[in-house]
Amino acid sequence: MTKNVINILEKKHLLIVGKTETDRTNFINQIISKINYETYRFPKRMKSIYDYVEVVRAKNLFEPWYNKRGKFGTNQVLDFHRDWISENNSLVIMEEFQEMEESWKLDILRSYLNEVAFRKKNQKVIHLIISQETENDLLAKLGDQIGVPDDDRRTKKQIIDGGIEIIEI
Repeated sequence: MTKNVINILEKKHLLIVGKTETDRTNFINQIISKINYETYRFPKRMKSIYDYVEVVRAKNLFEPWYNKRGKFGTNQVLDFHRDWISENNSLVIMEEFQEMEESWKLDILRSYLNEVAFRKKNQKVIHLIISQETENDLLAKLGDQIGVPDDDRRTKKQIIDGGIEIIEI
């Protein structure tokens, strides 16, 4: 099963649901042990955007395009981080993501989804693994958040299905 999941991860982000938290963590660890990506693991059960930004700052998951004295603000870090997402070929893991504030969770996932959903052929992109207890209509809510370019013939559901795969363990 792990080999099939790794093949899916090459093309789509993964949403891992089912069983217990320990089982989901062990499954993610199996995937990590068999791939060759630079991996960034966020702490489990992040609740707010500030938790997310703390990790982005601590792990340097952003590159500012201008210099500034002092610390960058939350919005600046998020803007720089979105650029980092679009320019990297790494694996990002967010476990037990169900506790994140709903609006920010959808915003973060939309940033990652856009990189996979609208990539050009053979373009290297960021990879994302999310785990949570259940799917809990996350993909339907995410579908309400994404925009479809005028020249794209896919529906929002097709874009979501083409960008995120639900893996039930």
